[in-house]
Amino acid sequence: MVVIKVKNLSKKFGGKTIHKNINFEVFQGECLGLLGGSGAGKSVILRSLIGLEKPDGGSIQIEGEEIVSKEEDQLIEIRKKVAYVFQNGALFDSMNVYDNLAYPLKEHTTLNHAEISKEIHKLLEEFGLEGTSEVYPSELSGGMQKRVGLARSIIIKPKIVLFDEPTAGLDPYNTIKIQETIIKLKQKGMTSIFVTHDMPTAFAVCDRLALVQEGKIACVDSVSEIKKDKSNRINQFISGIYI
Repeated sequence: MVVIKVKNLSKKFGGKTIHKNINFEVFQGECLGLLGGSGAGKSVILRSLIGLEKPDGGSIQIEGEEIVSKEEDQLIEIRKKVAYVFQNGALFDSMNVYDNLAYPLKEHTTLNHAEISKEIHKLLEEFGLEGTSEVYPSELSGGMQKRVGLARSIIIKPKIVLFDEPTAGLDPYNTIKIQETIIKLKQKGMTSIFVTHDMPTAFAVCDRLALVQEGKIACVDSVSEIKKDKSNRINQFISGIYI
C-alpha cells in the first residue's frame, strides 16, 4: 500500500530552483533513503511533507489525503501521524528529558499523569536512556540528545517518521543505537524516509534508496540491487563518479 505519494513537486527560493519535478512513493512499512549532494533539497522534501514548506506546485498525499492545499490549523492532524526527527534533536532547552517527552502527550492525548509517566519510562528504557528523566538537554551528549529527540517524535505513536540526518556527527556507538532503533520501528510496521550522507547506516536500515539530483529523483532502486550492480547511478554518486 502506498502511504506517501509525491507527484510533480516543484519549489523555488528566490530565483533558485530547488525542485523541478520530484516524484516518488513510499510503501507501508518501508524505509526510503533520500541521497543527494549538499543543497539538493532533501530536507526541503521532508519539511514539505508536514507543511513546514509550501511547494510552488505539485501534489503530496499522505495516506491518500492531499496536504499541499491545507492551512496551518488543518495540518495538526497530519503532524500527529507524521513525525519529524530534526538533525539536532530540537529539544526544549528549558525542560528536562521527562518534560520534553511529556509535552506531546499532554498536547495531543488524553492520558493522565500516571499513564504519561508509564509511557515515558517505558520509552526511556527502550532507548537505553534510563536515569536521564531529570537531566536537561545541555547536560546530554549530542548522541543522547538525538536519541531523546527520536523518542519524543515517536511517543504519540505516529504512522510515519521522517529522519533528517539522524546520525550526522555521531560516534559509532550512538550511530549503532540509532540504527537499532530505526530497525525496531520498521519491525513494528513504521513507514519512514531517511535523509542521510551516512551510507553504512543507509544500507543497514533502508529498503530502497532514491537519488535527488538537478531538482528531480534521478534514480530509485532497492538496496539489494544497488549492492549487486556497481554501475548503478547511486553507486556512481556514492563513489563520486557522478555528482
